[in-house]
Amino acid sequence: MMKRIDALHQMHVITNQIARSLEGLKPSMDDNEQSDLDGINHIISRREETIKLLDEALKEEGNDWSPDEQHLLEQLSGLEETIQPKLSELYAAFSDQMRRLQQGKSAAGKYKAHSYTDGAFFDQRK
Repeated sequence: MMKRIDALHQMHVITNQIARSLEGLKPSMDDNEQSDLDGINHIISRREETIKLLDEALKEEGNDWSPDEQHLLEQLSGLEETIQPKLSELYAAFSDQMRRLQQGKSAAGKYKAHSYTDGAFFDQRK
C-alpha cells in the first residue's frame, strides 16, 4: 500500500514529465514523431494509475493534508493549469489531422482513374 505523501510525490514527478513532454511537441502534428506521442500517452496512463493509488491512500489516511502535502498539491494545481490547455491544443490538432486524413481518403475514393490505351487519346469524331 502506497502512502499518501509518496503517491503525491509520484504524481508530481509524472505531471512534470507530462508538462515537459508537451512543451517539446511541435505545433503541427505532422512534425511530431510517433514515439513522442506514444510517450505522452504512456505517461498519461501512468498518471491514471497514480491517481488510483492516491485514492486508495486517501481512503486509508483521509485528506487531512500536512504542510508538505499542501505544498505539493499547490504545485500540482499550477502544473495542471499549464497542461490542460496544451492537451486540448494537442487533441484539437490531432482531430484536425484525422479529419484531413478522412477528407483525403474520401477524395481518393471519389477519384476514379481512367485508363487510356497506351496513353493515346482517340478522336471519336471521324
